[in-house]
Amino acid sequence: VIVLAATNRPDHIDPALRRPGRFDREVQFRVPDRAGRLEILQIQTREMPLDGVDLEAIADLSVGMVGADLKALCQKAAYFALRRQVPDLS
Repeated sequence: VIVLAATNRPDHIDPALRRPGRFDREVQFRVPDRAGRLEILQIQTREMPLDGVDLEAIADLSVGMVGADLKALCQKAAYFALRRQVPDLS
């Protein structure tokens, strides 16, 4: 039997569920640090032209963001750049 669950509030889980012997493993994914955010940004933007874009500054300003947030940020920036280049795009 495999049980997979996710929460952003682990302290609110019933302690009886977290007691040893109930589940074999508990995996926690932490919010990435500056280096982790920079790596995520570099991966997300590797196919994008980045003339004049300072990814290190963005990594500094994006404290608390996780991979999904940074991906959405990159997609939104690409969309705005495309709209700037092709204003009549609908």
